Amino acid sequence: MSHWGLTYKGTEPLSPEEWNRVIDALEELDTRIAVKRQGGLATFSGDGMSVDFEITHDFGGVPDLALVGEASEDAIGEKWWEVSETSLIIHFISPPPAGIDNVKLWYLILKFAR
Repeated sequence: MSHWGLTYKGTEPLSPEEWNRVIDALEELDTRIAVKRQGGLATFSGDGMSVDFEITHDFGGVPDLALVGEASEDAIGEKWWEVSETSLIIHFISPPPAGIDNVKLWYLILKFAR
């Protein structure tokens, strides 16, 4: 049973009370929509030594979710990231190779309503 008292019924029709619980659930989920978001393509120049790359944000607090993906061959590699009150920092395990604008990462940062 779900938080809203809903269970899977297969193809049985819902009762009016069950429909009301579905509507309550959808209305609650609407309040969880991100109120702030930032994303796009970040481009960096690798130097063959640096393993940390920073993208700043202005959320006024620590975001709730951050996603990072590789958008160039030189950005491929094992990495992890963290968010702070001012930035998203991507940490590569091994430094990307040297080059001009060769490390491209797509990113999405979200802050949800409370």
